[in-house]
Amino acid sequence: MKPKSGRLLWILPFVPLLLCSCDVHKKLAVWHYQQGMKKLAGGHGADALADFSAAVAQDPRFADAYFYRGACYFTLSNYTAAVNDFNQVTELEPGNGRAFFYNGAAELGLKDFPRAITNFTRAIALESSDEDAYNYRCVARANLRDWNGALDDFNRVIALNPGNASAYRNRGSIEVPLKEYERAVADADKAIELDNTDAVMYRIRGHAKSTLKDFPGAAADFDKAIELAPGSSECYAGRASLKLRLDDFDGADADLAKALQLNPKSPLVFVGRGFLQEKRGDYSGALADFNRAVELGPQFAETYGSLGLLQYNLSQWSPALSNLRKAVETHCTEDDVRFYIWLIEAQTGKSADANRELRTFLNSLPGDKATDWTARIAHFLVGDLPEGDFLKQAATEARRPSAIKGQICESFYFAGMKHKLVGDQPGAIAFFHKCLDTKEDNTFGYFSAQFELRAQSQP
Repeated sequence: MKPKSGRLLWILPFVPLLLCSCDVHKKLAVWHYQQGMKKLAGGHGADALADFSAAVAQDPRFADAYFYRGACYFTLSNYTAAVNDFNQVTELEPGNGRAFFYNGAAELGLKDFPRAITNFTRAIALESSDEDAYNYRCVARANLRDWNGALDDFNRVIALNPGNASAYRNRGSIEVPLKEYERAVADADKAIELDNTDAVMYRIRGHAKSTLKDFPGAAADFDKAIELAPGSSECYAGRASLKLRLDDFDGADADLAKALQLNPKSPLVFVGRGFLQEKRGDYSGALADFNRAVELGPQFAETYGSLGLLQYNLSQWSPALSNLRKAVETHCTEDDVRFYIWLIEAQTGKSADANRELRTFLNSLPGDKATDWTARIAHFLVGDLPEGDFLKQAATEARRPSAIKGQICESFYFAGMKHKLVGDQPGAIAFFHKCLDTKEDNTFGYFSAQFELRAQSQP
């Protein structure tokens, strides 16, 4: 059947030309991509950007061009642009594990930790032996205070590569907030055996040894860390924390001053100096330092906890409650903040609410944590554990012998507060004095007992 007009004959000769035009676009895209790769290989990533952009302009489905443009953006710290390009790659190639990995890395740069975890998880699903994906997913989980998830990832990294020194170091850093101090020491030992030039390994081991009251060992580790990294604010702050434990105030002051000189915006250093001021009795100075720590590190639960605990002792209960709750919301590793929330509510006529919150906390404790010292304090406060049993367990049952004296100190403080709550002032005062007699001045209970006795002595 013949066409009714010549229009179709007029269009047909151009069809081959249109097809050729598509081929030209693809060839131009490949040419620009190759130019970009040459520049990238020569270390000129910024110059390569224009070529990769030209490549995707010619061929919007050119996955490799998006990938390497994303890589260029990543090296230039333009993480938002990098994420956009890696998203293009994963849409075009859902099986590209490398793109999911780098997408996660860019999300880490943006501090979008949940999305980073999602991308690393996709990368792992596509390549289960990618130790880098586990390693970086752990970093994201640690930033969200998912310590157990982070620990699982480092266990996997070590299983994949038992000779990875940094994996042992990083696992040790996770074990410290989990209060697995002996394991942290063992992992730091292994890391140092594999690589004895990393200051962070000594610093981590120093913190763990300090908590275990191996003070000479901790001092040697912090000294070694500073020798290896004399420009590290964290190393000086770590040694200051040890000196503070030993009541070497002048030594702690000097190390904190050096740490601040190296990093004037470190929330960790201001927390350390706040505790130093508190021990020296300069409470206005301590408040200023803790407030500064919160300002500089609002993502760190310890800044809110430190500020809230001091505000509690100063009877600033409303801001204290707000900061202590913020510490819980941001996954503070110090469970004492929950007990001080209970104390505030119990002293302001909200005992039922206080007990309900603490019972919810108790029900959430997994495994051995349901019977450890923290759980015993909670059971005592809500009335499940008689005072006599509580005091006996404090002196006889502990995960490690070095913790006994601190438990006794805390038990006397909380027993004193229970007596105060029922109006037994003489009984409360007697317990507060017993608390101070332990001389365990590195516990929150010791500080609080001091404030209680000071309040009792005022007219």
